[in-house]
Amino acid sequence: MIKMIKRGALFLLVLLLLGFSYATVLAHGGVGTQQINNLDLGPYRIWVWSDPEPPAVGEYHVAVALTESLDSDPNGFAGEPVLGADVLVEMENQTSGILLIAQATHEDAVNKLFYEAVFSPEQTGIWEIRVIVQGPDGPVTASYTDEIVPPTFPWMAVGGGLLAVVLAVAGVVLYVYTGRKEPVREARSTP
Repeated sequence: MIKMIKRGALFLLVLLLLGFSYATVLAHGGVGTQQINNLDLGPYRIWVWSDPEPPAVGEYHVAVALTESLDSDPNGFAGEPVLGADVLVEMENQTSGILLIAQATHEDAVNKLFYEAVFSPEQTGIWEIRVIVQGPDGPVTASYTDEIVPPTFPWMAVGGGLLAVVLAVAGVVLYVYTGRKEPVREARSTP
């Protein structure tokens, strides 16, 4: 019974750590707010996601997926992934005109089928985000707008950290409490 409790506490701790790392993985793998869905751009079909949600000053990620655009495929799912394109992402603040430019690459993406660009916008407001794909048939562009808001207090991170500390302390207390008991010895009677 004691071994089961110790294993359960260890399992809970491992599960907690995996849960917190999974959120980080999701932030860079084409998971987020879908901004462009299956748009036919000449030789390509494009999908674009952004994160975090809501977009805040200091951090903005753009993940791009490209496939071949085939005339015989109206749904856009039969084309092969395009991995060797030159993908540039621009963010332009619609009020101040500030322009941020980043090369989208596979290096920062968790899923290597995606191109990812990372920005650090320092102004709030409406931003136009342009994805420019340079290919053999010339450049093609897709765009959308997003509103960058002031940074907020990271309640989820603080709450998650506090929860991790509480669970770790509970695991240690459970381990210490169940590990210190002496085994019960049976009294033997001598004839």
